[in-house]
Amino acid sequence: MSTPLLDPWTDAATIAARLNAPSARLTLIVGATGWCEICRTLKPVFESLAAEHGGKNDTWLWLDLEDHAEFLDDFIPDSLPLLVSYKGAQLTHALVPSRLTTSALADLMAESPRIEQAALPDIRARLMAVDWAT
Repeated sequence: MSTPLLDPWTDAATIAARLNAPSARLTLIVGATGWCEICRTLKPVFESLAAEHGGKNDTWLWLDLEDHAEFLDDFIPDSLPLLVSYKGAQLTHALVPSRLTTSALADLMAESPRIEQAALPDIRARLMAVDWAT
Protein backbone atom coordinates (compact mmCIF):
# COMPACT_ATOMS: atom_id res chain seq x y z
CA MET A 1 0.00 0.00 0.00
CA SER A 2 1.35 3.40 -0.90
CA THR A 3 1.64 5.84 1.99
CA PRO A 4 2.91 9.33 1.18
CA LEU A 5 5.04 11.27 3.59
CA LEU A 6 2.99 13.51 5.82
CA ASP A 7 3.91 16.97 7.14
CA PRO A 8 3.06 18.18 10.66
CA TRP A 9 2.22 21.65 9.34
CA THR A 10 -0.48 20.46 6.95
CA ASP A 11 -1.43 16.99 8.21
CA ALA A 12 -1.56 17.46 12.00
CA ALA A 13 -5.04 15.97 12.56
CA THR A 14 -4.32 12.97 10.30
CA ILE A 15 -1.01 12.30 12.03
CA ALA A 16 -2.53 12.52 15.53
CA ALA A 17 -5.38 10.17 14.57
CA ARG A 18 -2.98 7.61 13.08
CA LEU A 19 -0.69 7.70 16.10
CA ASN A 20 -3.62 6.98 18.43
CA ALA A 21 -4.11 3.55 16.84
CA PRO A 22 -2.77 0.74 19.10
CA SER A 23 -0.57 -0.70 16.33
CA ALA A 24 0.67 2.68 15.09
CA ARG A 25 4.20 2.99 13.81
CA LEU A 26 5.94 6.33 13.31
CA THR A 27 9.02 6.54 11.12
CA LEU A 28 10.73 9.82 10.46
CA ILE A 29 13.93 11.44 9.35
CA VAL A 30 15.31 14.65 10.77
CA GLY A 31 17.41 16.15 7.99
CA ALA A 32 18.38 19.33 6.18
CA THR A 33 17.93 19.07 2.43
CA GLY A 34 18.99 22.69 1.91
CA TRP A 35 22.60 22.08 2.92
CA CYS A 36 23.13 18.37 3.72
CA GLU A 37 24.10 16.37 0.62
CA ILE A 38 23.50 13.06 2.42
CA CYS A 39 19.98 14.25 3.33
CA ARG A 40 19.24 15.20 -0.29
CA THR A 41 20.37 11.73 -1.35
CA LEU A 42 18.34 9.99 1.37
CA LYS A 43 15.01 11.79 0.91
CA PRO A 44 13.92 10.01 -2.31
CA VAL A 45 15.07 6.68 -0.82
CA PHE A 46 12.99 7.36 2.29
CA GLU A 47 9.99 8.37 0.16
CA SER A 48 10.31 5.12 -1.80
CA LEU A 49 10.47 3.10 1.40
CA ALA A 50 7.34 4.85 2.70
CA ALA A 51 5.52 4.10 -0.56
CA GLU A 52 6.56 0.43 -0.60
CA HIS A 53 6.20 -0.47 3.06
CA GLY A 54 3.65 1.96 4.46
CA GLY A 55 0.27 0.77 5.69
CA LYS A 56 -2.75 2.45 7.20
CA ASN A 57 -1.18 2.44 10.68
CA ASP A 58 2.19 3.73 9.42
CA THR A 59 3.09 7.39 9.55
CA TRP A 60 6.14 8.58 7.59
CA LEU A 61 7.54 12.07 8.10
CA TRP A 62 10.48 14.04 6.79
CA LEU A 63 11.30 16.80 9.28
CA ASP A 64 13.68 19.36 7.84
CA LEU A 65 15.71 21.33 10.36
CA GLU A 66 14.94 24.57 8.54
CA ASP A 67 11.28 23.98 7.63
CA HIS A 68 10.34 22.36 10.96
CA ALA A 69 12.65 24.17 13.42
CA GLU A 70 9.73 25.51 15.44
CA PHE A 71 8.09 22.08 15.59
CA LEU A 72 11.39 20.49 16.69
CA ASP A 73 11.93 23.19 19.35
CA ASP A 74 15.26 23.99 17.66
CA PHE A 75 16.55 20.43 18.29
CA ILE A 76 19.67 19.73 16.23
CA PRO A 77 20.95 16.13 16.18
CA ASP A 78 24.63 15.33 16.62
CA SER A 79 24.72 14.05 13.01
CA LEU A 80 22.42 14.05 10.00
CA PRO A 81 20.26 12.51 8.77
CA LEU A 82 18.70 11.09 11.93
CA LEU A 83 16.32 8.15 11.56
CA VAL A 84 13.74 7.92 14.35
CA SER A 85 11.11 5.22 14.74
CA TYR A 86 8.41 4.42 17.27
CA LYS A 87 6.33 1.27 17.52
CA GLY A 88 3.31 2.38 19.49
CA ALA A 89 4.67 4.59 22.26
CA GLN A 90 8.04 2.80 22.31
CA LEU A 91 11.04 4.52 20.71
CA THR A 92 12.78 1.77 18.73
CA HIS A 93 15.35 3.59 16.59
CA ALA A 94 17.26 6.86 16.84
CA LEU A 95 20.37 6.67 14.71
CA VAL A 96 22.19 7.89 11.64
CA PRO A 97 21.90 5.23 8.91
CA SER A 98 25.23 4.14 7.44
CA ARG A 99 23.78 2.95 4.11
CA LEU A 100 21.27 4.91 2.07
CA THR A 101 19.51 2.30 -0.04
CA THR A 102 15.87 1.26 0.24
CA SER A 103 16.83 -2.30 1.19
CA ALA A 104 19.41 -1.13 3.76
CA LEU A 105 16.85 1.13 5.46
CA ALA A 106 14.19 -1.60 5.40
CA ASP A 107 16.67 -4.03 6.98
CA LEU A 108 17.60 -1.45 9.60
CA MET A 109 13.94 -0.94 10.54
CA ALA A 110 13.52 -4.71 10.97
CA GLU A 111 16.48 -4.93 13.38
CA SER A 112 16.28 -4.89 17.15
CA PRO A 113 15.89 -1.45 18.71
CA ARG A 114 18.93 0.85 18.41
CA ILE A 115 19.04 4.17 20.20
CA GLU A 116 22.25 6.05 19.38
CA GLN A 117 20.95 9.62 19.80
CA ALA A 118 20.70 10.34 23.52
CA ALA A 119 19.12 13.80 23.67
CA LEU A 120 16.01 13.39 21.54
CA PRO A 121 12.80 15.34 22.10
CA ASP A 122 9.61 13.28 22.29
CA ILE A 123 8.49 13.99 18.74
CA ARG A 124 5.68 11.44 18.95
CA ALA A 125 4.12 13.13 21.98
CA ARG A 126 4.32 16.49 20.24
CA LEU A 127 2.54 15.06 17.19
CA MET A 128 -0.21 13.64 19.40
CA ALA A 129 -0.76 16.79 21.48
CA VAL A 130 -4.35 17.99 21.31
CA ASP A 131 -3.29 21.59 20.86
CA TRP A 132 -1.01 20.64 17.97
CA ALA A 133 -3.60 18.73 15.96
CA THR A 134 -6.41 21.27 16.27
